[in-house]
Amino acid sequence: MAFTALVAATSVLVPPPQDPQDPTAPFPRKGKYVGKETCQECHEDAWDAISEGHHRGVVHGEGLLGCETCHGPGHAHAEDDDNDPALITLPAALAPGHQPRVCGQCHGDQIEGHGGDMAGLIAAGKGCAACHLVHEEIPDAPRPGVVFGSRVAAEAEAELVGSAKCVTCHPIRDALLEDSHHSSLAAAAADHGCEACHGPGSVHVKTDGVARLISRPDMAIDGEQTCRSCHQDVDPIEFHWPGGDNPLLSTGMSCTTCHTVHEPKTPAPQSAIDPHTGEALRSGEPPTNRLCVTCHAPAFDVLRGTIHQSLGQLDGPLSIGCGACHEGAERHARAGGRADLVESMHGTDARYQEQTCGACHDRDDSLRHHRSGVHFRNEVTCLSCHSPAAPIADVRADAESKCASCHAAVAAEFRMPNHHPVHEGHMGCSDCHNPHSARPKLHDRELRTESCLNCHREYRGPFVYSHQASRLDGCVTCHTPHGASNRRMLRQATTQQNCLQCHADFPAFHDQTSGAVFTNCLSCHTEVHGSNHSRYLFR
Repeated sequence: MAFTALVAATSVLVPPPQDPQDPTAPFPRKGKYVGKETCQECHEDAWDAISEGHHRGVVHGEGLLGCETCHGPGHAHAEDDDNDPALITLPAALAPGHQPRVCGQCHGDQIEGHGGDMAGLIAAGKGCAACHLVHEEIPDAPRPGVVFGSRVAAEAEAELVGSAKCVTCHPIRDALLEDSHHSSLAAAAADHGCEACHGPGSVHVKTDGVARLISRPDMAIDGEQTCRSCHQDVDPIEFHWPGGDNPLLSTGMSCTTCHTVHEPKTPAPQSAIDPHTGEALRSGEPPTNRLCVTCHAPAFDVLRGTIHQSLGQLDGPLSIGCGACHEGAERHARAGGRADLVESMHGTDARYQEQTCGACHDRDDSLRHHRSGVHFRNEVTCLSCHSPAAPIADVRADAESKCASCHAAVAAEFRMPNHHPVHEGHMGCSDCHNPHSARPKLHDRELRTESCLNCHREYRGPFVYSHQASRLDGCVTCHTPHGASNRRMLRQATTQQNCLQCHADFPAFHDQTSGAVFTNCLSCHTEVHGSNHSRYLFR
């Protein structure tokens, strides 16, 4: 939140401010400025201290008002015979909730992203001046080497101080803990509950709460080990831990990417109840796909430019986005990524996939009979052929690229010297075959004849005298549909052998010895597909 919003939010957490020990003017206020030289005449010691400290830029910089940057206009204070302190602003004497207004002029970003619990500090009666001194020379004492990055370092350089000490600055954090799943770590329940996660706090306390001198599991490189010290068997799903099938933690994520410690239990609607444990899941506004992107960002990149790109809109409703295909997506996300709460689709049976995909695709007329089709009956699922991330312009090609995984023998036929140009990309399997049809492959007349005539229109007819084969098994009686070694893609190597499959009762005068004219049937029966002049299919 912005700095002004932070001040407004924290002010309601603070009881009515006590009268300051020393009266002081409010901040901000109006008045005349006198300049830092006037202040220096009376406050030499304070001037020397600030000139050697972290705030020396305030009094020596050209862009600020010197002392009056923090203390406000000094004319009334300087002109008063007694130099009444009530006529000048004393930041340390302001109520804790008002001190951030003074310091926030320069340190708004630091206050907003305060390393500690800013709201809790103010509620505990501790303003900025409780830890930070302005008129102080930079100390020479070296800082301990404890940083966010290491719980081990914290334990090596610090000692336990007890949760009661922690609560003096962080009452709100403790109150949240009391109403959370980690209530056993609250100060009322454990002497060293805070330090179970944050490590020994003595160095942090001695330095007036320097944030980097305490461990935080959400920032420490060994934060996972802190969580697992208590939760060794919390979730048996392997992908939570390094070495599993999908090691999220080894990809830069941490336990706190999904799980929050200082968060109260909140009632959840019935629809957000974990069916496995019966516990209420975290509730909130209707979720969007952004709930998924933290863990599954690569999936969103894959969906761009695909047939399902509309499902991957980050601000789109989860129910018609990720949740449209992955049942239980919201429960899965709110439960911290439990794999058993979401359906991945891969590995499910054909009927489940048909129901899920059919929620959007049942309106497609080409799928009208697919439930009784040969693919569906043989447990060939939607995902067996269709990739959810198929490019918009290549949906058919993407699906047909998988045909050979089941139909290897057919794919090999397209490698014959003479074949339909499938591998060349000039046609595809679905030009002849309807993969969603209820009709079995070559025994269907539409496939064995009509599909051929869509391209070979010169043989369509109608003819007065049709070749009888077209009335029985159609084109495939004589021709192989995929590929062959001969030029006409005949079932037999030569025309003679092909015809003799059906016409073994040829007339006696049809000499079939080698070199005889009758060995080439097409010499006479030129209109083999049909004729309008001769029942013998002569020209």
